[in-house]
Amino acid sequence: MKNEWLIIEVTVNGAFADLVGEILAECGSAGTIVEERVLDTFVVPDDELDPDKRYILKAYFPNEGDSADLIASLHEAIVRIPVLAQQPPAIRVAEVVGAEDWAENWKQNFSTMQIGRLVIRPSWEDEPLPDGVALVEIDPGMAFGTGTHGTTRLCLEVIEEILNESGPLASILDVGTGSGILSLGAAALGCCNILATDIDPDACQVARENIAKNGLQESIRVTDQLLEDLPGRYDLLVANILAEENVRLKHEFLAHLAPGGTLILSGILKEKEDYVRDEFSDLPLTYLETRYAEEWVCLVFRQRD
Repeated sequence: MKNEWLIIEVTVNGAFADLVGEILAECGSAGTIVEERVLDTFVVPDDELDPDKRYILKAYFPNEGDSADLIASLHEAIVRIPVLAQQPPAIRVAEVVGAEDWAENWKQNFSTMQIGRLVIRPSWEDEPLPDGVALVEIDPGMAFGTGTHGTTRLCLEVIEEILNESGPLASILDVGTGSGILSLGAAALGCCNILATDIDPDACQVARENIAKNGLQESIRVTDQLLEDLPGRYDLLVANILAEENVRLKHEFLAHLAPGGTLILSGILKEKEDYVRDEFSDLPLTYLETRYAEEWVCLVFRQRD
């Protein structure tokens, strides 16, 4: 059974597709497809979903237990959100597929993405690239199901622009690294001292594998140590995690941010932007900007010297 996957279908209005995709990821989905559009770490849908149209989300879960229990836990997680509780989406088990079928299904839905000089693509795409780009090769896998699609792109956009303006930074801390994609992007753009952290040992292992595949072991270290146990201060700290976790860790972020350093926060729904900004307003940080993508926001601050 460990080589089998459950495909769970969730029928939902387009207005809530991203939100439900995030919930599915938090519940253990390895990735979600919306009628051939991908909601995942480095692929953004080609066009907007119709907010009033019903879509079928297909989420992949390891086939490790009672599917009825999984359906019940998904329903419970979804109806915790008031806007979804008013009209709970339909959830059902669609089919069970083998590991090879899972991989082939994902290959049909992943393609190259470019952010400035940074190109991110799966390993099965090998077209020649123009001069001057920085390449990261990364395939969909278990650590991709973090619901960070729009948020990941926002973080990479800010990182790429900062590095274009300032050149490679002396040090970067990537909190909640998942697949390692933000660290990989920064390293490909020239940064050589990056610490990637995640409390999930499985995510750390996936990140290490992705780092090795890209030959960036000299630039990125991975740890599952808690943030409060880590020494040092960093020129850039990026945290692509949930809004509540960003708030919970705000004092640790400040303690690990060098004077004049930049703080990038994402994984935040639009409706929680004011909440996060208010919670960070009592810290010696200068608010720089908010960026938006679909339902998500990315906040950028700078440590006061």
